[in-house]
Amino acid sequence: MSKKYQELKKTNASQILSIISKLIIQIENTYDDEYNLFDAKVEKDILDLRSLLKKISGNIIELKINTPWEFEDYSTEIDGKEILIKKDPNIKDYISIKDVYNFIPYIPFKTDLDIIKPFTKKTSLTNIEFLFMYDNNGYLSILEGELLKVKIPFIRVVFNMHTHPEGHCGFSVPDINSGLDLLSEGGLATSVVTDTCAIVMHRQGLITENDYIKIKSRKYENEIFDSIKFMKIIY
Repeated sequence: MSKKYQELKKTNASQILSIISKLIIQIENTYDDEYNLFDAKVEKDILDLRSLLKKISGNIIELKINTPWEFEDYSTEIDGKEILIKKDPNIKDYISIKDVYNFIPYIPFKTDLDIIKPFTKKTSLTNIEFLFMYDNNGYLSILEGELLKVKIPFIRVVFNMHTHPEGHCGFSVPDINSGLDLLSEGGLATSVVTDTCAIVMHRQGLITENDYIKIKSRKYENEIFDSIKFMKIIY
């Protein structure tokens, strides 16, 4: 019996996602519900992948934000790099944190597609599925699953995705339920990927109780969710 494929690597997307996750989680942890979470402002270049890649090439990564609620400057570390999140009331070129949530689904497909596509091709040829997990420490784990299924462990990660054969770009009910659990525990996105398409389920703010109940009750058709969004990406 051959050993299943496993790989742990650092990628552009894994580093960017871990940094953005630290930023979002810190803003959420300090959030005062007397305000609107989307009133949190972040430097606009957080949406510029070239700028982000330049930032992660250094040992100190500084991110500026502004919030109407109290926020103390925060320092953490990812893989030897110091991450500084500073409140700056004088930010001029800024976006809402809402725009950052909406940017997250695109990151792996703009920076790691050359890593993802060989595995989607394998799945289309063999029906063996693969799992990708972008963690909070700047790394990507790739794990081989089974024939037409993959067991997604309940591990808190930033973004997970798994492959489906070409022509099956959609979530199963178990996929949605496990994805909802990930988002409820602070993860930012989950996805199914094929050779030409991805369907992404991501959160936009903190998961509301109403949205959680709707999804667990399988009420998807024609429903509008406040805190959960679905997006289809063609590449």
